[in-house]
Amino acid sequence: MLRVALIAAAVACSLACSSPRSESDLYPGPPLVVGCDFANPPFASREGALPPVGRDVEMTRELARRLGRPLIWRQLPFDELLDAVEDCEVDAVVATMGVTPEREARVPFSEPYFVTDVLALVRVGDGQPRTLDELDGQAVAAGAGTTSERAVRLCLPNSTIAVASEKGDTSVDRLLAGEIAAAVMDGPDARDLARENPRLTWIEEPLAEERYAIALRPDDPNLRKEVDAALGAMREEGFLALLDQRFGLAGVTE
Repeated sequence: MLRVALIAAAVACSLACSSPRSESDLYPGPPLVVGCDFANPPFASREGALPPVGRDVEMTRELARRLGRPLIWRQLPFDELLDAVEDCEVDAVVATMGVTPEREARVPFSEPYFVTDVLALVRVGDGQPRTLDELDGQAVAAGAGTTSERAVRLCLPNSTIAVASEKGDTSVDRLLAGEIAAAVMDGPDARDLARENPRLTWIEEPLAEERYAIALRPDDPNLRKEVDAALGAMREEGFLALLDQRFGLAGVTE
């Protein structure tokens, strides 16, 4: 019980330390510049000029603390993040980025820090697909350039991936309107959306396993060793599990 209480206190301390300006006074190392799109709550989100919040935000703050480096966030669109770390414009990317062979060919990744799945969100009702075999061949939506799109191409080879809506409708809007048969996305998002809307559910069979990891600049092999060591210690100590619990993600990670 004492060990759990101490870890919980460490998490609370990490959550309280939200000012990046004060970190340069606390840590002697060079800044750790981390790219993120802040567009995937509860992992990472941001409203205006307010400090970012989320499970991955707190993990990254603790990571920087353990590395002895002040943390600097750089907000970029998701489709620009991999280029930024490959070109060494940032030291790392923490943005629920799934590991794929194509991405690993460009930059090194840390060990996975969160493991989930890719799911197909579908409508409730008779005649709706309930298996991947039933879904294959129907129109689905998946984010361009994401691991969800990759999973669709591998697991649903006969399906058409719907292009972005000219009206700006989200994939969920289009699913509810009957324009597509499914919206493919990371498991936590699919489950949350289905729990919030009784008209939606998900196909139990996952399209793929999704492993979130930290993308790292390719010119600093020592950084990968340091990050992996810190993540390993955070996992062993129970810090990552407590973050999952705090942000409602317990039970969806290995």
